[in-house]
Amino acid sequence: MKRRTFLKDAIGGLSVLGGLGTSMFTGKSLGETAGQEEQAFLPGDNYQMPEWLPYAQPVYFDGYSPPVFPHMKDFDARRLLETVTELGGNLLRFQPVGYRAFYPSKVFPVHPELGSRDLIDEVAKECHRLGVHHYCYTSYWHPFLKVGEVDERPEYADRVLRGPDGKPYGTFGHIGWRTLQRTCSTGDAYRTAMRAVVQELCAHDIDGVYFDGPGSYGYTGVCFCDSCRKNFKKSSGIDMDQLAWVVKFGNGLPLDWSQLPADVDMKPLIAWFHWANELSRQDLLDCRRIIHGSGKFMFCHNGATWHGTSLPLQYRIPDGFMVEASRETYDRLMNGMMGASMARPYKKVAQMYLGSYALAWYGDPQHELPWVVHNTNLEDQDEIRMAGFANLACGNQPIYATANRLYFRVGSGSTKPAQEVFAFMRRVEKIHKNSVPVPYVTIVPTWESQQAWRTKRPAWNWPLMSQAFGLAMLDERISVDVNVSPEMSDAWLRDQRVIALCGASGISDAQAAKLARWVENGGGLLATYDTGLYDEKGERRTNGGALKQVLGVEMKGAPLASEPECYYRVTQNHAALGQIETGAIIEGDGRLVPVEPRDGAQVVMDCWNLGTGVVRGPAVVINQVGKGRAIYIAGSLEANYLYDRVESTSRLLAAMVKFLAGGAPVPFKLEAPRGVYGVLRRASNGDLALWVLGNVGFKDADAGLMRQEYVPIPEVKVSILVPQGRQAKAMRFMRANQSADFRLEDGYAVTVLPSLSIAEVVHLELA
Repeated sequence: MKRRTFLKDAIGGLSVLGGLGTSMFTGKSLGETAGQEEQAFLPGDNYQMPEWLPYAQPVYFDGYSPPVFPHMKDFDARRLLETVTELGGNLLRFQPVGYRAFYPSKVFPVHPELGSRDLIDEVAKECHRLGVHHYCYTSYWHPFLKVGEVDERPEYADRVLRGPDGKPYGTFGHIGWRTLQRTCSTGDAYRTAMRAVVQELCAHDIDGVYFDGPGSYGYTGVCFCDSCRKNFKKSSGIDMDQLAWVVKFGNGLPLDWSQLPADVDMKPLIAWFHWANELSRQDLLDCRRIIHGSGKFMFCHNGATWHGTSLPLQYRIPDGFMVEASRETYDRLMNGMMGASMARPYKKVAQMYLGSYALAWYGDPQHELPWVVHNTNLEDQDEIRMAGFANLACGNQPIYATANRLYFRVGSGSTKPAQEVFAFMRRVEKIHKNSVPVPYVTIVPTWESQQAWRTKRPAWNWPLMSQAFGLAMLDERISVDVNVSPEMSDAWLRDQRVIALCGASGISDAQAAKLARWVENGGGLLATYDTGLYDEKGERRTNGGALKQVLGVEMKGAPLASEPECYYRVTQNHAALGQIETGAIIEGDGRLVPVEPRDGAQVVMDCWNLGTGVVRGPAVVINQVGKGRAIYIAGSLEANYLYDRVESTSRLLAAMVKFLAGGAPVPFKLEAPRGVYGVLRRASNGDLALWVLGNVGFKDADAGLMRQEYVPIPEVKVSILVPQGRQAKAMRFMRANQSADFRLEDGYAVTVLPSLSIAEVVHLELA
């Protein structure tokens, strides 16, 4: 009873736990509701983040492993902070809450070896001594009890995920510990305790608080405890037992939507996510009030934001967020650009892992399962440099992950790679801070596409098709950016030349109308596969698709079943096809959407089955709309390109983009082997900086994050388009820290990198 009294007092003045009236799952598109509900969604306050924060050099310390767990006898704050400064960091993400608390918490189980210590205070003292800022990590859902431990610690019984029978269910293997009990993150007890933990953290001398994984229901599940039963019924009017099937088909969440039986009713689950997201919104806003009221900043992990089941616009609530890292460089660039596009409109901070948890990440040898290798085995080599320069090219803060391995001096790895990235970041701050991408084509992933789960379908728009298209553009040296559909404002559209919707199945009527106006006014739209076939609720349209007038096709139904040996044949010459002429045959997609061309649209390629000789339907359709143009591809050439890298496919996609751009010159050119990527950014003073990444060498994607041997590339020719009305004043190789000779050629400033090893940044100073 005393514990409950404390928890009640700890959140005095905050909102009452339960359902709120404003819905973030209204069925309307985010573009329709964002402006109307922004004030209700994110009430303003007087907090201003520190000026140093948007361009800090952060280091991440993990609290689920040594030197704090399972034992903390080896923890020395001085040693940790000296590791941070050795790396060149000036901001520490410290984790005082893991499976146990490493400070004297009154609401979370404390580490049995803590005694009179408070590791937050110990770290704060060393941070002050060395001039390092720090913020504290806390989980949003993490399991913290081993299976059966709840019987020994009944005070935490109301925080455990429970099934329809009232018994704990669902286990979670987290960082090597397989037998952890899943947590009830939607119950009153856990949510109240979370607020109290935040208050405890804010009572310390720290700069901010970080939440891991809001909306990551895949780590928790549907809970049937008394609290959840009562609150869900009050919110939705639905009895929780209508969700008993969730336990039958999964160890919590997520579920394999495509494997669910046809007779499973999704409506109760849709209502559950609606309810759970309302709780997340309350939790984050309440915690934001506590944190900002204490004069501190708030960060979140952003990994679940684009899952389709999490809180829409979640990334707008904190002052910054983590963008999940990726193993492949092209994948990292696409994820990083997407994260930056969420952060940029609101001047948020986007951080992205520099390095990885483990050598093989989740691809550990079978005899070492569950995940037993974690924070102490990735010895720093050139992968760190490549990851760091790629993160910066996207416009994100690299955050070194993790300091634990260096704390113990494991292996022969050096700190030099991270030191170089952080030192370079400081050196180029003047031209890089607040810089923006210079896209020729922008990929728009749509939140609405992620609602396919509602009708038991997989969503391929992001990451598969969008990231694959990004890879093709990187290989073809087409300047590319990513911008999510909720940020597709009219002002943003006016600055775009070409937009790519890659299998963007879900689009709202409002978004379709906005895109139609943009194309009519001169925009170029490329759409593939089932773009616009479904609405924002995941339901298939029967009126020909949301973009039928723009694309010039009537969609006649769901995609046809895949067939082997399908190719695309050119039926008539067209400038959009580049050098490919009538009769030519290129790789096609074995699956396509059945469409019928509308009046005025041109079918320039059809889909032909080599084995059967049957023409399956139109494959590529070109349509003129007012002053603009649109190209529709009935399959997904980009998805095929991801798996086989057939050059004719990337060349065709590049030719289409250039046609849609009206033949405008590309912002930059590179003459180098495939795998050399370029990302062009415009500095706040108008100068241009081309980030050139030499991702060439040994790779084996199936073997996880293998050691990468990047091969130096001699004499890479670089050409940067000089903007109209400006003059090229000087050029500099920023990593080599030397001036570069250049010449003007057809409107481009042209130079040659004598040798490209991993990365270089070419700064074009303009007058």
